[in-house]
Amino acid sequence: MSYPKLIIIFIFFGLSFAQRSVNDFIEPPAFDAAYDIFQGDKLQTTPDSISLVKGETKQITYTFSGNLTKAIKVYFNTTANNIRLNPNVFTISPNLKEGSLNATGLDVTSRTFIDVYKCEILDGSGNDTCPFNKTESFVRVKVIHSHAIEILVSVTGWIYFVAWSISFYPQIYLNWKRGSVEGLNFDFLVLNIIGFACYTVYNWLMFFDHSVQDLYIQKHERALIPVLTNDVVFATHALLACIITGVQCFFYERGQQKISYTCMGWGSILIAFSAISFAITIFSVIDWLQFINNLSYVKMAVTLSKYFPQVILNIRRKSTVGWSIGNVVLDFTGGSMDITQMILQASNTDDWSGFYGNPVKFGLGLVSMIFDIVFLIQHYCIYRNSDSDVSYDVVQTTDNSSTRTLTNPAETSTSTIESPTGHY
Repeated sequence: MSYPKLIIIFIFFGLSFAQRSVNDFIEPPAFDAAYDIFQGDKLQTTPDSISLVKGETKQITYTFSGNLTKAIKVYFNTTANNIRLNPNVFTISPNLKEGSLNATGLDVTSRTFIDVYKCEILDGSGNDTCPFNKTESFVRVKVIHSHAIEILVSVTGWIYFVAWSISFYPQIYLNWKRGSVEGLNFDFLVLNIIGFACYTVYNWLMFFDHSVQDLYIQKHERALIPVLTNDVVFATHALLACIITGVQCFFYERGQQKISYTCMGWGSILIAFSAISFAITIFSVIDWLQFINNLSYVKMAVTLSKYFPQVILNIRRKSTVGWSIGNVVLDFTGGSMDITQMILQASNTDDWSGFYGNPVKFGLGLVSMIFDIVFLIQHYCIYRNSDSDVSYDVVQTTDNSSTRTLTNPAETSTSTIESPTGHY
């Protein structure tokens, strides 16, 4: 079976797998003593997270969802001294199952929590058992310098989402307009498809599968699920756009361009790693969370490697014709907005751990921007006069020599440069 067919099978297998529902196999967390008699009862919070500017006060409402036969005092505390609660206790009863408290920001912090400290049943028995799971009744609090900066964080997020989402279309349009995919490196495209296939499966399972979410919460207590709706939409859309670009390669003029041996080997390693991870997950050697984490490692490896073939192709062709600069500009815009958002978030909470605590995210974004700068220099500086639609039937790339045929539509003649034949 040919290498491109293997890739296509892998893509659709991944998409169909991502839609399956994995059966829950997570044991419930330990509850308070005697919690089993109140199974399903909760003290719900509205809202479950708030942002405060220093000195600002917001109200939090708590509602008990179960049945009560006696009045209960509920006491609260905070995990840090960045906020003040007033009051820090209220009473719920059979006739009044709702209470509220006010939280005031005292000092900037990226995250702290308001917790239920204890309960007191008002029957004189001294029983302090809460009729709900205390560990679930918490509120995330962030104290920031400015709501205006927080708005900018949201704006930059939408900018990079839109920029990255539409960055695939300039290349698709350019291929259609030229009726050719010459100048677009097939290695780059293949690696992109592999990367976004893994990224799509990761996002779908993390977002839709509750058992995976439970595993994540068990390992990252009180953390938010790191995948949002826009992540799922972006990943799926990106994969489909890459597949469309791949389909164009079968129908448009491509000369004798082929996938290089290096890409075949590297891509096979990435696919094999993903397939083995899936197999050992099925046999419970690793859990589903580790499986999708392995897929995220594949995406990282793709990001670090996919740009090199296109850079080398541009150098050897001495031209960027066929490689959409619009794609590069939009990708650079998205990357710069992503890093800008990280800077804004860090400065608004005085927490820079996003840079040194999660160097992978920052590093991958920086790598993409560096390559975008290389492409911009190639297009606008080094090869800025090579803007005619030049066609090369075969061009040496990363690992093979080949016969190169140059055709310039502006000329009536065709020149051929002979070199040892190879497979691209």
